[in-house]
Amino acid sequence: MNIRSPSTQLFASEDNVQLDRRSFAKKSIASITTVTSASVALITNSQSALADDEGVIIDPSVDFPKITNKVYLDVKFGKYKTKRMVIGLFGDIMPKATENFLTLCSNGDVSYAGTTFYRVISDMTIQGGAIGSSSGKSSASAILQPDNYSIKHTKAGLVSAVRNKDGSIDSRFFIQTNDDAGWADDRYAAFGIVLEEEGTSGMDLVKKISKVDVKAPQNNPKDPVMIVGCGVLEV
Repeated sequence: MNIRSPSTQLFASEDNVQLDRRSFAKKSIASITTVTSASVALITNSQSALADDEGVIIDPSVDFPKITNKVYLDVKFGKYKTKRMVIGLFGDIMPKATENFLTLCSNGDVSYAGTTFYRVISDMTIQGGAIGSSSGKSSASAILQPDNYSIKHTKAGLVSAVRNKDGSIDSRFFIQTNDDAGWADDRYAAFGIVLEEEGTSGMDLVKKISKVDVKAPQNNPKDPVMIVGCGVLEV
């Protein structure tokens, strides 16, 4: 397996970031404005007070952030039946990233349904959510700036935003497979975590995805790992 450095793997390709972006971004931005009032109510300005303090450092292995919202991704690959992954979101600390992820899980015109986990770096991360791009080099979704980098990458299952070279984020995300991912601290914004809930696959599913056969040089799965459905759950 040919594995590049994390910084190389998680950056977007600057040459491809315009792929269908204008048309999809309009839909995505419109979709964001229609997120349910119940979801938006959980992400108020007052709740993001922690994010405004650049000196705040949160270690989720000892001080777990409050989960304000839950979403799910239904994943199908290989010989396995469709498995459900539930992700808890940290809306108090990461309001913009949370709202974006909620919107993309709400099955609007622009959503994660039909996308893939496009890159797998064994014992490090699985990466997905590139809307409009099977390679993961771009995403035809809304672009925003990360809320902050307060949450340290000290717990397996943390979900973080893939960033473009200018520091902006879009729909793409990665899930760390080990507790220690210090290389991502202060560079990638963590905004959620894979939950272990009854009837769902949790980190067992993440681990299975992390072991699929991949193709060099970009570590793309040989067989598609599809997100066949998604949605928002009650907390």
